[in-house]
Amino acid sequence: MNDWGIFFLGVMALCAVVQCAFVVIMALGLKKSGERVNDLYLRFDRDVKPAIDDLRQGAANLRAITESGREQALRIESLLTTTLGNLETSIESVRALVMKPVASLTDLSALWGGLRRGLDTYRTSAPKRRSPPSPVRRSAEDSDEHLFIG
Repeated sequence: MNDWGIFFLGVMALCAVVQCAFVVIMALGLKKSGERVNDLYLRFDRDVKPAIDDLRQGAANLRAITESGREQALRIESLLTTTLGNLETSIESVRALVMKPVASLTDLSALWGGLRRGLDTYRTSAPKRRSPPSPVRRSAEDSDEHLFIG
């Protein structure tokens, strides 16, 4: 072989050794990076993941509380509607019970007032006296004696 071939063969071997060294150095760097990523993952699992789980549980609890509150609000609304309806019915019943005797008392009071007014009017008015009939005086011309046959 010629000298230049051996020289280039040596250069190629040297480049292969340098390239192999770079690959080993990069593999060691990747190993360190992998260990750091693994440590970061373990810290995430240890510190952040429980917090996220707590947040999920809190959100589920909040959702359950909201649903329960909504159901309670619907029950309260139904109860208030029923209570107000019953109260209005009771008020109308009491009004009818109270107004019936009051209406009778009003009629009785009107009757009594009419009787009193009539008696007062009767007492205060002077009785009308008839004047005695006036004697009829006829004149001689109006006399019926000329019609008498006798």
